[in-house]
Amino acid sequence: MMENDPLKNVLRDWHAPEPPDALAARLRTAYREQYRPSPWRVFWLTRVSVPAPALAVFAIVILALFLQFRSTPAPVAPRVDRGYVTRMEATGFQPLPNGAARVVSVEGVRQ
Repeated sequence: MMENDPLKNVLRDWHAPEPPDALAARLRTAYREQYRPSPWRVFWLTRVSVPAPALAVFAIVILALFLQFRSTPAPVAPRVDRGYVTRMEATGFQPLPNGAARVVSVEGVRQ
């Protein structure tokens, strides 16, 4: 370019006019209306800062509550009828001399 460019001198002396006070407010309002994030985007991008020890305590409390209030099925005793007497009248009971127990079938008791 030329050394003595008249436009260069004019631009050096020129000052931009001050914007009106309401311009900034109008620009902010227009920007917010056009680029308002959706509620789902805000939900998925929200960050919550939680220290690791607090998170560990929370997990332990949840685990303890789960273990305390879980429902366990009642144990079912097996119903097996093998023909043995499990209850008898104890009158006249004589213990065995060596203390050993023996199993007697129902047929052996009836004899």
